[in-house]
Amino acid sequence: MKKARILPSFLKGIRILQDIASHPEGMKLAEIARELGLPASNVTLYLNTLLSAGVVLRDPLNRRFFISPMTMELFHGSGEGLIHQLIPCADESMKKLHDQFNENVLLGFQKENTVIFIKHISSNHIMSIQIEPEPDFALHTTAAGRAILAFLPEKTIETYIKNATYEKYTSRTIEDETTLRRIISETRANGYAFNPGEFEETVMAIAAPIMIGNRPVASLVIQFPTLRHSPEDAQAAGKDLIEQARIIEKKLQPK
Repeated sequence: MKKARILPSFLKGIRILQDIASHPEGMKLAEIARELGLPASNVTLYLNTLLSAGVVLRDPLNRRFFISPMTMELFHGSGEGLIHQLIPCADESMKKLHDQFNENVLLGFQKENTVIFIKHISSNHIMSIQIEPEPDFALHTTAAGRAILAFLPEKTIETYIKNATYEKYTSRTIEDETTLRRIISETRANGYAFNPGEFEETVMAIAAPIMIGNRPVASLVIQFPTLRHSPEDAQAAGKDLIEQARIIEKKLQPK
């Protein structure tokens, strides 16, 4: 049987991508070239192309290449896409939390260095928090973003921290790297993120990560207005929030 014609250069690019994907600790250019038996100058061109397409990332500190979250999401979803799987899987849990607390319940999803809300259920209170589907706030300034950031790979976190800027929105907004590292540590220890009102004085929020394997893919969020709740009230909901996040994770598992 006659072999089908192929594009050798395209095949090399795929093999480079596969090689990087098989090393979660990341790979340096020389390591890739050595494993695939290709000239380093040749591999550089392929890596520049993959970087331009957004399918790999390069850590500026140690110069290692990693598969990007966008690529993980692209191939994980394959059929319907991860967002379209998340929404129905989260529906029942979000309704339970809404019935229990009667406050805004949201489903957060990472978009570059920010978080967007792909689903929400609004509070029935007359005085409620207005929901902005695509707020332009960095990951570390929101509970929804922190719940994702804190559980990303260490190298990804370090790169984020080194490039983070600290814009002050309220008197509670974090202003330095030391505080951010402490908050990330606390989020991991608690299993959920807490925002006491760092981008809006009157709005608190807690958020739990939704994980697939060891990777955070989304966050489950409850917003608490300070006119009805204390910080203790908000954080006391953490246990219920984590429980519903785990239920969503089970529904996302392959059948």
